Amino acid sequence: MHKRATLYWIIFGVWSACLALLAAGTVQICLRAQGTGGAKDAAAIVLLSVNALILGILWLGSIKDLVFSIAYAAMQRRLHGRYKTIKRRALPARAPRFVLLYCTCNDFNAKALSISCKQRYPNFQTVILDDSTKEGYRREIDAFAKQRGIEVVRRAKREGFKAGNLNHYLAGRTDYDYFVVLDSDEVIPPSFLRRAYDYFAADPRFGAVQARHVATAGKNVFQRLLGMSVRANGSTAQIIKNFYGANALLGHGMAISRPCFEATKGFPLVVAEDISFAVDIKNAGYEIVYAPDIRCVEEFPVDYVALKKRQCKWVQGNLEYMRKYDKDINASRMRWFEKTDIKLSHYALPVVPVLGLLLVACTAALGFLGYPVVRYSLLVYAMMLLFLCSPLIPDLFVYGASRNALLLLPAFFVNIATYASLAPMMLRTMALGVFGKKATFTVTPKTGQKFSFGQIVRHSWGSVLFGLTIGALCYFACGNVLPVAFLGGGCLLTPLLVLLSNFTLERRRAPRPAKA
Repeated sequence: MHKRATLYWIIFGVWSACLALLAAGTVQICLRAQGTGGAKDAAAIVLLSVNALILGILWLGSIKDLVFSIAYAAMQRRLHGRYKTIKRRALPARAPRFVLLYCTCNDFNAKALSISCKQRYPNFQTVILDDSTKEGYRREIDAFAKQRGIEVVRRAKREGFKAGNLNHYLAGRTDYDYFVVLDSDEVIPPSFLRRAYDYFAADPRFGAVQARHVATAGKNVFQRLLGMSVRANGSTAQIIKNFYGANALLGHGMAISRPCFEATKGFPLVVAEDISFAVDIKNAGYEIVYAPDIRCVEEFPVDYVALKKRQCKWVQGNLEYMRKYDKDINASRMRWFEKTDIKLSHYALPVVPVLGLLLVACTAALGFLGYPVVRYSLLVYAMMLLFLCSPLIPDLFVYGASRNALLLLPAFFVNIATYASLAPMMLRTMALGVFGKKATFTVTPKTGQKFSFGQIVRHSWGSVLFGLTIGALCYFACGNVLPVAFLGGGCLLTPLLVLLSNFTLERRRAPRPAKA
């Protein structure tokens, strides 16, 4: 599947036009800011320029999301038509051997694994790679494996996180052709292996097949609203990236060929092993292909606290990825737009909160200097609003014609508030990482709980305090809190976000994986 740079030329063209408008508006503001020409005016001009620079950097990611969404709307039939080249192929006399590798660490899910093991494929094996430290989980796994004749592999030294667990089993083995990585709560369709083989057989350059994922309906309001974005992203943006960007690996629901794995010399021993491994695959001369017709089901984090732990792990992992892999990305065999796509996709998580904090600092400093309001043109404000709403566009494509359309606005606002409220944690994680704290692999909690008033306070006071602090700072500097409304407002809503998981939904059957 040939990739083209077309969309990134458009992205940079739109970005250049937006930067020109922003620069023109900033120049006008700077001219209005000039008074006596003293140090105060010079400082204001510098701060206004820094403010514009930060906005310009933030806009690039938003423009990418917007262009990807519009491109999917315009080309969805054509893009799905290009997948028709992945035809059903007859299996050879000896069907290639697949190994399902189920990775678990104190989060075993017997029901999910039982369903995933029911593959309509003649030659596969299931292996549980157990890093659990709790005896209860180990006993449950042993009983499950004995009943079904499944191999359980444990290692004496649990080094290298999930990557080390996989490498420990795969190192030196030649008794398989492909392996599939499963997460503890993931359910893959019974046709997964059969359809993955079709992809591998279609092109010898395909070293990895990444399946599409959707989230279950959710057991509570928090899961229900936040989980909608998983399906939307997998149904739109990831398909665009398959032809106009860089394919990502999710770390689960992915199949890897043995030649590809051997050429890469295994998974990198880092927290974000999936995105790091994707670079190694490209450097080894293989391709990653996204398979939207192989639909896997997973659970979105059960509550705000679980999501916060996952985001903390992702920030650590992406920061580690930036530090260790930036040179490898620059020197890789990928084309320039693929490298750009990787950086925009994975560098944003740790970088955006820092840029947001710098915007708050610039706004406050300008206010204290006597320039309380930075007035851009209505066109600039309209662009800001459009970029803010751009994440909602994929949701419109996926849910717009369904009964779930009524949930789009509440889901949008809860998403904005949730990720804004995580900014203090991400800033703290970034600071610790910059000053040498080693990234650690934290297993996302899989079981929810009802939060008491005291627990809600304990899990939200830091964000609330941060929101009050920047709100007060902006108010005293500028006379109003509008410049920090989204960031501060999201932080102040943290108690409500924690509370959302207390509202359980009527139990529904989990969606079945689609047939390939």
